[in-house]
Amino acid sequence: MITYINGDREFKAYLLHNGLTIGSVIYKNYSPRYASLTSITVNGRMISLRQTDFNKIDWVRI
Repeated sequence: MITYINGDREFKAYLLHNGLTIGSVIYKNYSPRYASLTSITVNGRMISLRQTDFNKIDWVRI
């Protein structure tokens, strides 16, 4: 579950467009390390984020 998003306005708008807000439940999927991407599932949609962008999202495992 997402607790905080630390990013600029454009990044937050991108996440909101894809259904990611505070309180959203996400599922972290397998992504190879060499790809430097993190794949997550939100509301049935799979989204790949750069590792640096994913690190801007604070989340809690539930």
